[in-house]
Amino acid sequence: MNASFAVAALVDIDDFVASGRARGHPWARRQLAQAERVIHAVTRGRSSVSYRTMPPDEWLVLLTGADPETLMTEAGILAEEIRGRIVRDTELTATVSLSTPRTGPRGPAAAEDDARWTNSYKLLLGGDQVIASPPADRPDVPPPVRIEAELARRIQAGDRGGATALLSQWVDRCVQERDLDPRTLRNWLMGELLFVVDMVNRCRLAGGSTDWLDACARLPIEDLVALTAIHERSYLHIWLDETLKRLMPPAPQADRTPDILAQAETYLATHYTDPGLRLATVAEAISASPFYISHLFAEERKTTFLRHLTGLRLRHARTLLSTSALPIDVVAAHTGYPSAKALRNVFKRHVGCSPTEYRRTLRSP
Repeated sequence: MNASFAVAALVDIDDFVASGRARGHPWARRQLAQAERVIHAVTRGRSSVSYRTMPPDEWLVLLTGADPETLMTEAGILAEEIRGRIVRDTELTATVSLSTPRTGPRGPAAAEDDARWTNSYKLLLGGDQVIASPPADRPDVPPPVRIEAELARRIQAGDRGGATALLSQWVDRCVQERDLDPRTLRNWLMGELLFVVDMVNRCRLAGGSTDWLDACARLPIEDLVALTAIHERSYLHIWLDETLKRLMPPAPQADRTPDILAQAETYLATHYTDPGLRLATVAEAISASPFYISHLFAEERKTTFLRHLTGLRLRHARTLLSTSALPIDVVAAHTGYPSAKALRNVFKRHVGCSPTEYRRTLRSP
């Protein structure tokens, strides 16, 4: 009798927490319901494929069969189909993480554990892809950059926003390391967080050392355990921001969080006509993390970087359409779009009509 193998495919919606905060829970629920319909449609009618929903934003698809190589090929094709249809049928993207084939009594459970470990690499690799067979864990190595001196300076100045931004930038730098594994990155980050706890702690023992009983009340062990489950950089930056808010006392005059957002908005207002403008461009220009800037737009403005940029461009486009006779391709060039077609597509999606129709409506009696 042939052994039965199992392969798990973990479907994980990208940036769900950040997107939900920016666009609202009703929007998030509608998108998840549509993603569920996609997964149901793709798996329906396949006798060797089943799935279960894993709230809030995951589904575990299980494939079984007698031949492990054939099973892995089928799992890869299925994963790409699910990912592609979620992009096509929703406003979301998703990452699908595959296990290796597992057999025996614990085959399905072992496959699920394997897929979850694969999915932890999303923290390093980013989303909107199929991830399979991550490399083995990297031996213990030191982080590429040490930031304790600058971090201490910002903490001592009461600059909570600056400290958060520095940690976010440092994470983005660390993930560029070749062959880095998620466990090593989390260990590095835990070390930096304990350094923050040591810096902000005011209670010292007789010999001058930190009173760690008091310090651990500031950063409970369950918070550090929660860090081990984070597999998205967008949520990691949200978590860092919320953690430092608890660790550092309020310092409204010194907190630079609004300054970082204001710098990003000022840069966008000056450069939005550049068709090559990207989030990474803005982040580099103001020395901040792209993920942290995205978090600030979601948290402070209840929108996204792209929606803010699109709003600036369309506002200028409407002004030009209503006050000038410039051809549409010239309007596009003046508002940051590479072609008239690109402007038309964005205009129709957000305004509900083409630029020509918009101009005609304004001029009709």
